Amino acid sequence: MEYILAADIGGTKLATALFKVDGTLVVANEIKSEKNDGEKLLQSLIDSFKDICSNAGIAIADVIGISVGLPGIIDVEKGIAILQNNLPWRDFPLKDRLATEFPNMPIVVDNDVYMATWGEYKAREFTKEMFVYMTLSTGISSCSIHNSTFLRGAGMAGEMGFNLTDKPGITLESLVSGPAMEERGRRVFDNPTLTLKEMMEGYYQGDEQVLPIINEAVTTLAKAVYHIIVAADPHCIVLGGGVFNHHPKLVEAVRQEVASYLTHPLLQGKEQRIEASRYKGEAGIRGAASRF
Repeated sequence: MEYILAADIGGTKLATALFKVDGTLVVANEIKSEKNDGEKLLQSLIDSFKDICSNAGIAIADVIGISVGLPGIIDVEKGIAILQNNLPWRDFPLKDRLATEFPNMPIVVDNDVYMATWGEYKAREFTKEMFVYMTLSTGISSCSIHNSTFLRGAGMAGEMGFNLTDKPGITLESLVSGPAMEERGRRVFDNPTLTLKEMMEGYYQGDEQVLPIINEAVTTLAKAVYHIIVAADPHCIVLGGGVFNHHPKLVEAVRQEVASYLTHPLLQGKEQRIEASRYKGEAGIRGAASRF
């Protein structure tokens, strides 16, 4: 049996997993991410890979590839972590450094949203389709695949958090990301510890102070999705990331709002292409594993 080592590295947690080549999860591990020391972060990744293999009784020689997803800007060809706002790596040669510990091992390093997108694409057994994955979490981003190929543009395709909103000079991410909604709620309720989870509970109950915040987010996100539909006409748009994954009613709310915009006969019904994530929080690591 052959195996794949996969990792999903974020600013809060470092998740690693061992998969069989058929996609079966063998063992997984999760630890806190090192935020200050790049060398310590690398060593914790290496140690975690070795530990899960040891715990599963699998020899490194039986691993046919390593795949790592992480946020920020990546030189995919060279496997360099160029810039990560929430990790202590700058122009860090991650692929080369991993290769010194795991010689002669194919290694893939890519952006975490691209990894999650690939996971959702493969989960639907797509091969030729135009597909877009949009993540709503601490930040907002997206990724597109067509004919099983990432559409990377000049290197930063999909950074839709920079999209402008109806409010002059205000970006999508600064208005409706998880932290942005939470911050607005804290001001409205004059409660510095209010969480988005608590706000969503109020939303479900029809709280009149929460409704305008979430409704504005739904409208703003729906307009972004509408623009994707008009520009790319994808076969499927998946709404994922922590906020959508934990609050599937938001996915339905965005879908319904998008439907209200699709009045032209050529566009009607395309809201049915909007789906929730299948892998939820595992999309990134499963996508990483399926790169081989």
